[in-house]
Amino acid sequence: MRNLREKFHKIYSYLTSETKTYFSPGRVNLIGEHIDYNGGLVFPAAIDLGTYGVVNARTDRFFRFYSLNFTEDGIIETDIDHLEFEKKHNWANYVKGIISELITRKYKIEHGFDLLVYGTLPTASGLSSSASLELLTAWICNEMYQLNLSREYLALLSQHVENNYMGMHCGIMDQLVIAKGSKNRALLMNTATLKTTAVPASFEGYEWVIMNTNYPRKTTDSKYNERRRECDLALSIIKKYKKVDYLCELSENDLIKLKPHFDDLKIFNRAYHAVTEQARTLQSKTAMENNQPQVFADLLIASHESLKNNYEVTGFQLDTIVYSAIKHGAIGARVTGAGFGGCAIALVPKKDVQKFHTLVGNDYHAKTGLKASFYDVTFVNGVDSYVD
Repeated sequence: MRNLREKFHKIYSYLTSETKTYFSPGRVNLIGEHIDYNGGLVFPAAIDLGTYGVVNARTDRFFRFYSLNFTEDGIIETDIDHLEFEKKHNWANYVKGIISELITRKYKIEHGFDLLVYGTLPTASGLSSSASLELLTAWICNEMYQLNLSREYLALLSQHVENNYMGMHCGIMDQLVIAKGSKNRALLMNTATLKTTAVPASFEGYEWVIMNTNYPRKTTDSKYNERRRECDLALSIIKKYKKVDYLCELSENDLIKLKPHFDDLKIFNRAYHAVTEQARTLQSKTAMENNQPQVFADLLIASHESLKNNYEVTGFQLDTIVYSAIKHGAIGARVTGAGFGGCAIALVPKKDVQKFHTLVGNDYHAKTGLKASFYDVTFVNGVDSYVD
């Protein structure tokens, strides 16, 4: 993007033929929520909102980072020997974490770079702005330092940084779909094996609309990690009676038979969501392959109800916008992402999309006092160099 290259020149006072531009998409998960860390199948797609990076190699050991989204932070400077987490470095910790982990793994990184970042993803929205930035950095390093690492490896590296450097215990879904996204397709993803199958992800006459509640979530500080611990507890109970590695290996009948062994209904409900969400994900793939939009839409609604009642990750704002979407023309809708605020997704007849934006926006504002944002997205390829 020429304008971003001009911004790079303005910030760093130079631009060369070696200055390169990259794009890392965000992601939306169509269905299969909170099961990527339970060995489940998920169904995400990479979207055309994401993170752009303009970068130029340096000849010394220094790094400089600047974000057009956080201009108040100015240029953040560090060097190869000082890549530890620092709260004052805000967003740049994701970048530092990737570089630091590559060095820890003994990859040869002997010089720094200057990086300009611009994100079109709303932050704290559930569309994986953090994973997008991680994969952007990982891809830049892979090319700049000629590491020859696979997309799967870069995804796992980024997940490791999110888990261990940033302290957010996410699964692999976000990073893997951003690494391996496929144009006009969603990826049916086995999070236990990392196997992905690209499936056409559109229904004739309908459009995917992302609805941002603009009620921000703070995943690291929220109950996300608590849900992971609850699932681990459920699995430990189940393992006493059945040999499994992941919750999503169980059928619904298997789990119901084990219900008497749960003293806490809440812990059982967490497992019940994971098991039934796995089944819904498989059913949704069939619905998409058979061009059955209403079947898919019904699965979206069922997923949201389970996330609301069994997993308890929706909340007033997300429930309000989902139910408003269904009231005003969507044939199906659900929370997408971790929940606790952020975004929902709806399947809407194309002819009604603009009216849908207005009606849902007005209804949501009247009930919450917040102004929703709407994004009509397309599905794109994974992280790569960007050619304008």
